[in-house]
Amino acid sequence: MLDQLEKSPLSSKKFIAYFLGSITSKMIIVHMINRQASDFVMIGMIMSSSFIDIGYILGQAALDKYVRVASLQTKRITK
Repeated sequence: MLDQLEKSPLSSKKFIAYFLGSITSKMIIVHMINRQASDFVMIGMIMSSSFIDIGYILGQAALDKYVRVASLQTKRITK
């Protein structure tokens, strides 16, 4: 059952959206470095990008934990 619930990252629409957003924000940061943007703008952009990355990673970790616990509970109940 666990094999059915787990899929590769590239088949997840959420991962693809996160990945495209992350790559885009990193490209914007590089562009801002080349344009010599102000320090305040750079810090804000880096912080917001980092918060989105951390939020996605923590959300996926919580979801993975929930799926595994639910799978174990299902196996225990069916036995």
